[in-house]
Amino acid sequence: MNFTDIFLMNRGSIFHVFFVFFVLGATACSSSSSSQSTPTSTYEGIAPGPAEATYCSTTTSYSSPITITGTATYQARVTYGTKPGGGLGNAGSAKPVRYAEIMVKNSAGSTVQCGETLVDGTFSLQMPNDGNTYTLYVNTRANNSKAVVSVMDRPALKNYYSLTTSFVANGSKSVGTLNAAVTGDILGGAFNIFDQIVETNNYLRTEASSCSSTYTGCQDFSVAPKVEAYWMKGVNPATYLGSTSALSFYLPGYSRLFILGGLNGDTDNTDTDHFDNSVIIHEYGHFLEDVVFGSNSPGGSHSGDKIIDPRLAWSEGWGNFIQAAVLNTSEYIDTTGNIDGSTAYIFKLDLETAQTGNDIPTASGEGNFREFSVTRFLWDMIDSNADTRFTGTDNVSGAFKDIWASLTKSTQGFKNANVAFRNIGIFHTFQTWLQSNNSGKDLSELIKIERQVANTSEYAQYVTTSGSCTYTITPYNDPNDTGSFSTANLHQNNDFFHIRPTSSGTYTISLEYSDSDSSGTEADADLYLYNKSARIGQTADIVAKSTSDPDGNPATSQTESFAVSLTGGTDYLLNV
Repeated sequence: MNFTDIFLMNRGSIFHVFFVFFVLGATACSSSSSSQSTPTSTYEGIAPGPAEATYCSTTTSYSSPITITGTATYQARVTYGTKPGGGLGNAGSAKPVRYAEIMVKNSAGSTVQCGETLVDGTFSLQMPNDGNTYTLYVNTRANNSKAVVSVMDRPALKNYYSLTTSFVANGSKSVGTLNAAVTGDILGGAFNIFDQIVETNNYLRTEASSCSSTYTGCQDFSVAPKVEAYWMKGVNPATYLGSTSALSFYLPGYSRLFILGGLNGDTDNTDTDHFDNSVIIHEYGHFLEDVVFGSNSPGGSHSGDKIIDPRLAWSEGWGNFIQAAVLNTSEYIDTTGNIDGSTAYIFKLDLETAQTGNDIPTASGEGNFREFSVTRFLWDMIDSNADTRFTGTDNVSGAFKDIWASLTKSTQGFKNANVAFRNIGIFHTFQTWLQSNNSGKDLSELIKIERQVANTSEYAQYVTTSGSCTYTITPYNDPNDTGSFSTANLHQNNDFFHIRPTSSGTYTISLEYSDSDSSGTEADADLYLYNKSARIGQTADIVAKSTSDPDGNPATSQTESFAVSLTGGTDYLLNV
């Protein structure tokens, strides 16, 4: 039987720890790198609902046709002022509805022609010259090489939104401009959501359509898979979750994102997100994680002034980053209400600057546990601003392909089948490989700026079942850490290891620790084993645990141990 040695310092007292893993004599650890559970309840958000109406893609030819032309536009409210003060203002200039589905129906409701708007919102359709009256619809849907998206009302109905006009087919003509406004039915909100998804696809094509020519194995981007976006005027989609909190969210495993339309029918004085492009693209970013390169986020509460689970920090940091990249701004903006009622900024954060409420890491490795540290790191990889913070200088720019390569490569990337517990440490591991083998960017200065650690030693270090190794953990006397899961300092008073047994069986995992510096202060360590969902402190995810109290004698070693049945090839997270 072999031992895995770990040295810990607990609030002034060093104690020596042995991890013991055995099943049929197997044991220990290595330095290799390391999925998300889906909801199981049956609320409307995940119910299949009716089949969505078939996309109008068949163009009909007519003899001696006439040509019907027009333009589809939408307006969005624009922000004004600074915080405090300012908020969501009046309608901005009309923008084109790009690449959207068009259908034309006769008086009986039968579809007689299909088409799509162009990049400038214009359209041109052929129709029979029969003198009949037809209705033309420009819909919040696209199923083409530019985007695959449907913006609809709710999963139980799946009604998309439309700009409509009627015309008489008695000669070629223009039906003029169809505009989605910011008042009334607020169709501008639905079309704005649609266009932010189109814009994100455009950005990814621009930056990553030829990624493989730079980095072998990088996934060239053409168009993202189908996403359903749900929004209703005055409706809070959190009701699908049984909550009353104002909320926009993405539902992993279902390719559905939900955008906040207001509260109790009020769109002028309550929180809405249909014109908050940062929020829309952030949630779409979670969709990209889910379906393109993988996410292990446990979900849960997060903020800009809190140490959080590195998986959550990575996921939210990515969402914050991708909206900034697409919108080409270092700001994250979220508003409430609008100028027709009462309005304010909920967030108007400069992601370029570490500041109060915006995740300032104070210790080495802490940046791996902070959402906005992850955001700033990714943003600094692509921006041209050579700022200096702490002991590092931002000397990197234009590196989106490097990011995309580490996310989409199936070998040294997030799409590797052996990767689990995705976090910034694993990302750094792949970036280091990219630099060494493919002339990738040197990110060492950015790592210093954000006080991150460029490996998995801070979280989910891989532990195998052969050999032995030594770790050092230095806990911190955090006055806010009461020993509960909710107050735990996940960075300095916890350590996490990724294990994946090669074969199924009953394993005994033991933790042995002692007062190594003879300080006379006795430590109390606990040992938890989580399933791959690993929501820290959640009973449903705890596979086994040992939480014995120490014996009160600092001179003797202490032990935590449990026997547990593990499945070969399955990922588990070990928490000390």
